[in-house]
Amino acid sequence: MSVQPADVADDRPVILFDLDGTVLDSAPGIVAAQQQALRDVGFEPPDEAELLSDLGPPPAVIFARIGLPEELITPAVEAYRRHYLGRGIRNAALFPGVAELLDLLRPHYRLATATMKLITTAIPFLQHHGVAGRFEVIGGAQDGVVDKPAIIKATRIALGEPPAEKMIMVGDRHSDISGGRAEGLRTIAVSWGYGSRDELLASDPDVIIDRPDELPAAAERLLAEVRG
Repeated sequence: MSVQPADVADDRPVILFDLDGTVLDSAPGIVAAQQQALRDVGFEPPDEAELLSDLGPPPAVIFARIGLPEELITPAVEAYRRHYLGRGIRNAALFPGVAELLDLLRPHYRLATATMKLITTAIPFLQHHGVAGRFEVIGGAQDGVVDKPAIIKATRIALGEPPAEKMIMVGDRHSDISGGRAEGLRTIAVSWGYGSRDELLASDPDVIIDRPDELPAAAERLLAEVRG
């Protein structure tokens, strides 16, 4: 899970980032790979708007929701991963201001990801876009660790189990916020991703921000509240 060995003696606060819709605008590549994978197994894919409305969950969950027969889900997921890893990297981009944000945060925070992407997919994506080195740990889905709370827990363990009250989860979907809360973390929702404002409000994050440059002040306020 780690890009480099975690320094368990490092007592700086931790910020965990979701990737899709938070760090990376990867929607075009995700949707194109989903549509091609469905065609590969002989299933007519939904249009782009329908697939865009449900970005975030693992592909198996999405395929089941759109009515793909159960026996076709596994081959469709395998096809999706081939297409996405092959072409999706080129069909994604960092959200404006995110690289600068990571550089600003690094001296003061330990940074890691907690993404629903497979770790084996997240690493080459982050390497391709030049930000893998900003993260101490790249946490994500792997065998037996597939839902957001479990991913956050595994990432925390990889970081040496820092106190939950010194950790913040940042993401653009309800699963990021509910997963962070389930693990005792403070939460920041970002509005530039794929979740609607109504979804973010309903997930009840500690803070909603609209631009990457708002994150440092929001994180400091949350941690100050914990310190009392």
